[in-house]
Amino acid sequence: MIEKFRRKFVAYATASVFVLLLLIFGAINIVNFTVVASDADTVTQTLADEGGKFDEPRGQPGQQQPGQLEPGSGEMGPHSPEMKMSARYFTVSVDAEGNAAVVSFKFTEQTVTPEGSIEWAKEIVGGRSTGWTRTYYRYRIYFVDNLTYVSVIDFARELTPSYRVLWSSLVGSGIGILVSFLILIPVSKIFVKPLIASDKKQKRFISDASHELKTPLTIISANNEIIEAEQGESEATRMIDKQVGRLTTMVKNLNALAHIDESGLTGKSPFDLAALCTDVVDNYRGPFKKKNIHFEVEIPAKLQFIGDEGSIRKLLSILLDNAQKYALTTAEFHLYHNGERTAIKVINDAEGIEEGSLDRVFERFYRSDVARSSGIEGSGIGLSIAKEIVAKSGGRIRAKGENGTFIIKAEL
Repeated sequence: MIEKFRRKFVAYATASVFVLLLLIFGAINIVNFTVVASDADTVTQTLADEGGKFDEPRGQPGQQQPGQLEPGSGEMGPHSPEMKMSARYFTVSVDAEGNAAVVSFKFTEQTVTPEGSIEWAKEIVGGRSTGWTRTYYRYRIYFVDNLTYVSVIDFARELTPSYRVLWSSLVGSGIGILVSFLILIPVSKIFVKPLIASDKKQKRFISDASHELKTPLTIISANNEIIEAEQGESEATRMIDKQVGRLTTMVKNLNALAHIDESGLTGKSPFDLAALCTDVVDNYRGPFKKKNIHFEVEIPAKLQFIGDEGSIRKLLSILLDNAQKYALTTAEFHLYHNGERTAIKVINDAEGIEEGSLDRVFERFYRSDVARSSGIEGSGIGLSIAKEIVAKSGGRIRAKGENGTFIIKAEL
């Protein structure tokens, strides 16, 4: 159980690191791509405002015009003159009949030809007003003089660093998760050491206590028999015998629990689970009938199973004994296939059954207030043994309340 807890701790901690990195790097990349897209839309909007082509610089080469910055003067961003001068773009107009014409073309023909730009524009027309096309190109659709204009601008220079940040984030996240996982493995072992020590002490206490209780119980029982032989049976001796029997049963259960905790199951072998269930169920038909409890049984003719037959027999006895103790009018036993697993379901009506999950009944020494006040004897160990048997068999067991009935389902 502790090893299972350690694996869960590593899994949850690694998942937390993954979520944290996802949020951090996700936010960074979303902001990054949003800013680049906003800058690209500013450029395409400027291009649309100027009729589909940027104004050509005026004057002689190298001569700065009033209010115009020289190339390389340091102004950056979508409004800079250098952006207009160095931009690679094309604008195509499309009329209502689908006829297209190139309005401006500032691409090298190694990238796209004027004819290719027309086909490209026709692919875009009819879509969103602005967006990305062919990964690195931003487009805008707008209308001038009853014509549809499509402007496409190369934004690879501005977008490439964003993709580099994205890939770096993915690689960094992967490395971060891997490193976290490798660190958490030894850290988790240190983390669960106190739990292992506490668990060992608890198991040792259960084992020692069960052994130490045997001797005084034997002496009390023997002395009680002597008193009955000398003075005759009385209410006091009957009560002593009853309580000794109750404590003896508890000690046996503690021994069984300690044995399962320390040694696990004895071994697995193939056997007919249906025949075993029939044998155990038949032993309980009499007690159910004596209490006037309607007992329904559903067991297939044959069901092969591989497991510890002795432990499964004890599991069945615990589940049926619990139903026999608390059932009011009806009880059911079902054995069937549930997908790849074999399911054992025991149902009985009872007093004070809460709706929903009742898995706390598998806790050691747990008894509900209703069970304690009912006068029915019990120690709260039986179902915890059932849970250990199922867990050691690689299965799972659940308990729930539904419409006044108590349902236990074990899947092996």
